[in-house]
Amino acid sequence: MRVVNQVRESSRLAVCLQLATAIGRSTTLDEIFEAALDGIAEGLGIRRAAVLLFDADGVMRFKASRGISESYRNAVEGHTPWKRGEVGAQSIIVPDVTADPGLSPFLPTIRAEQIAAMAFIPLVLAGGVIGKFMLYFDLPQTVDEDDLRLAELIGAQVSFAAEGFRAQIKAAENQGRLEFALEAANMGTWDWDLRTNSIRWSENLERLHG
Repeated sequence: MRVVNQVRESSRLAVCLQLATAIGRSTTLDEIFEAALDGIAEGLGIRRAAVLLFDADGVMRFKASRGISESYRNAVEGHTPWKRGEVGAQSIIVPDVTADPGLSPFLPTIRAEQIAAMAFIPLVLAGGVIGKFMLYFDLPQTVDEDDLRLAELIGAQVSFAAEGFRAQIKAAENQGRLEFALEAANMGTWDWDLRTNSIRWSENLERLHG
């Protein structure tokens, strides 16, 4: 039994390493989400899963999915057990969708998709919820504690990576706005590094002063 546990633990570590490597090589958020779904499939043997994030308007939307139809995504998009930025969110396991009152408004859609059980894994950053992982099962069942921990670990990696990409995009947008404003005002910027005594000019300032 101990040998079996060691093999499973080694396999889980390998999944985490592969995901970390894939994230490091990713150049888009879509690639990160696909790598996360690959990790879920390989580490937990779950072929139906999804990644959802809160958008700027506060609605949680699908960003990537496996084994879930477009009609299902459209019908349940926006549903979430947590508010954006909610602190202290814990994973929610639904062993039988027919026995959960919170899912009753979506039960016909869930049944049509042949989903019998599911798990909500919060994606958390700086203590607050930014999205969720969804795991879907064809038969009523619960989730093994070790499998749940692995899913949460994958979710944590996705959260950090997604926020990092968003920060880069925002920084690029802000830089673009700054450059546009400087160009319109016929102005520029410069930085003087006192340690190296070097000066870096913006392109438009160099053009203005020669």
